Amino acid sequence: MGGSQWRAERETQGDSGVSKPDDILIVGQGLAGTCLAWRLWDRGVKFRIAEKGGRRGSSIVAAGMMSPVTGRAMNPTWQVDRYLPEAMRFYQTIEKIVGENFLHEVPVLRLFSSEKERGKFEDRKGKLEQWTAEVLDRVGGGVHGEFGGVVWKGAGWLKTQRFLSASKGYFREHGLYEGREVSAEEFMVRKGTTILCKGAAGLGKGAFGYLPERRAKGEILTVKVPGLAEDRILSRNGWMIPRGGGLFRAGSGYEWNDLTPEPTTAGREKVEEIVRSLTSLDYEVLDHMAGIRPIVRSSQPVIGWHRENENLGIFNGLGSKGVMYAPGVARALTEHLCSGSALSDELDVAGLDVEDEGAA
Repeated sequence: MGGSQWRAERETQGDSGVSKPDDILIVGQGLAGTCLAWRLWDRGVKFRIAEKGGRRGSSIVAAGMMSPVTGRAMNPTWQVDRYLPEAMRFYQTIEKIVGENFLHEVPVLRLFSSEKERGKFEDRKGKLEQWTAEVLDRVGGGVHGEFGGVVWKGAGWLKTQRFLSASKGYFREHGLYEGREVSAEEFMVRKGTTILCKGAAGLGKGAFGYLPERRAKGEILTVKVPGLAEDRILSRNGWMIPRGGGLFRAGSGYEWNDLTPEPTTAGREKVEEIVRSLTSLDYEVLDHMAGIRPIVRSSQPVIGWHRENENLGIFNGLGSKGVMYAPGVARALTEHLCSGSALSDELDVAGLDVEDEGAA
């Protein structure tokens, strides 16, 4: 069912998808590698995924939120009109294929922190009209909403770990998954196409170590808030995502200096501040995780080819919005691989400023 849906989309775009590349090795099975695998699978392209496993990359600990409007300035997310609807359709298709549910379409309640911030929204609401479901004067029920808020429609969140796990099971069952480490020596001399989808582990060193990057650590808490019946995602200088049964995932923020994968006391305190800013109710912390976000060019992902090895590609830089961007960018890379379509300047890694030619 899913394959026919994607094929219909390609026919609409004028892409027959007849051409097929050589055997492709995908290194890494986070969001980038998994979405690319599904796109190649749909094309009937021969591929394998290699992932050692055991690492806690950002995909594993990602909260999975997708919102059309983000940030304190309440700006539409980059290319949201293109990537958000496609991501929703993509995950719905994979749900049907693997027989699991991991996509939750729920609105975001963006709470105003002051009358001044509410006024900022009023000044911008014309540009945000297509994503605005309603504007609230006040919000109660245990939510700190004395200045009201705005509800963004078209949003949702993904059970990222379940999506990755179900996908791994499917590909393993079909003989397309290898639980092993791929050495740099192997993919640098390999004649077939290799796409590195290693997230933060693939930045700052290795084959693409010459790329500019700024990885960032994020920490997430799972909290139980008895009495908080809110089923919308709460957002204001951080977020709380409802998981059902009074459970919420909470987090936000970027730590640029400490890039260790372990959660920290300071990180927990920051996220607890977010929780207290969003609800007046008592809560209990049940879990605390951390991950390193792969950032190459602001919040924009990158795809393309190594400057010296024409068989070696990259799909990286998904940052904190990878759940929304990964399906569409994976499609763009697949179209490039299968049909030779040009990579857009906004995604092509070749357009980045890089270190001098003597860089490793």
